Amino acid sequence: MTNFLRILLAMTVTDIKVTGSARDTRVPDRAELHLQISKWGRDWATTHRTVAASVGALSEAIKQLEVDSPQALYDHSIAQVSQSTWSDEIGAAYAETVDVTMVFTDFQVMSDWIFAHSNETVHIQGIDWQLSPAAKNDLAISLSVEAMRDARRRAETYAVAAGLTIIGINTIADPGLMGEPRNDPMPFARVAAMKANASADVIDITPSAIETVAQVEAHFLAEPDPSATTYHAATRGMVG
Repeated sequence: MTNFLRILLAMTVTDIKVTGSARDTRVPDRAELHLQISKWGRDWATTHRTVAASVGALSEAIKQLEVDSPQALYDHSIAQVSQSTWSDEIGAAYAETVDVTMVFTDFQVMSDWIFAHSNETVHIQGIDWQLSPAAKNDLAISLSVEAMRDARRRAETYAVAAGLTIIGINTIADPGLMGEPRNDPMPFARVAAMKANASADVIDITPSAIETVAQVEAHFLAEPDPSATTYHAATRGMVG
């Protein structure tokens, strides 16, 4: 091999661009329960009194829950009051609804509470299974680290196969930030599966597993590895 060729190969730097990923699947540690207090009737005053009474009763039930199981309920809100009026062939009709949201950390307490307080006026709209902010933060850090390790492993695999050795990193970025369009531009994608919905006789409150995916794009730099078999095979015909 000529000296010029040796110098040229030594100065050659190859770009290796990879995407590293990591995923985690776990049961949620929070459940956001959505309730709706609703009533319709032919008399507006009666309809309103029925809803107001239900709101009052539910508020008292929530207060009692906070006394009996103070750690089970993380937060709650009663809001989004809506009223509507329409007419049909019988006459005027009136409806009033109130949305209630409760965030539970104890699913057994939630289950017992749901069955005790749902009725013809208080309806279960669904349950959103969630991870707490602390759990999501810890998970984001650990998955980011593992995604970067995965990117490194991928780059090293390509480098070895090509007779190269990794010498550094040029760029590390969230997916889509290195100028190449992607279908999944967000670094984290959480797939929270089913909601729990009420039917006539059954309320499914089985927690749905939550899958979290982290990705990172990395631009590694590599140079020829003189000790690599692939390198010798590629340069065997260049010897002068």
